Amino acid sequence: MNPVVIRRLDGDDWRTWRRLRLAALADAPGIFHGNLEEERAYDEERWRAWTEDGVKVAAFESDVPVGVAAGRVPADRAGAVELFGMWVRPRLRGGRIAERLAVEVVAWARETGRSRVELWVITGNDCAERVYRRLGFRDTGGYQLHPHDPGLRKHVMAKGVGEG
Repeated sequence: MNPVVIRRLDGDDWRTWRRLRLAALADAPGIFHGNLEEERAYDEERWRAWTEDGVKVAAFESDVPVGVAAGRVPADRAGAVELFGMWVRPRLRGGRIAERLAVEVVAWARETGRSRVELWVITGNDCAERVYRRLGFRDTGGYQLHPHDPGLRKHVMAKGVGEG
């Protein structure tokens, strides 16, 4: 395996964000908020704007995008950064790429003066929970039903940006 490089995307990287986001939706349609067909139809302007909203972080192996994570500050999170859209190509899972992506989103949160990062994880997604726990995220007790599948419950994990 070649070394994996992590870097932040900007508006000119919208094609990379699009490619990774659509790959994630195709791979795990029930996990993410979003619809593959709807997002495929987004035009360049919408992808550019979305790429520039918050931070998008990608993992590259030999210049090929292999993973992604995003951060934003939604109005309903009391100023906390929401880490979302975490995805790594299946053949590379287990190699700590997800951790490196999440660490970069936490660094962006710190740089932008935020003190807390939150994320939603599907209850029972033990692999994802282990990654987040290793990074210092803890359950908050908050949860809700998944909007596309009421049989799935998701809960909030959080950490302060200065914590391990």
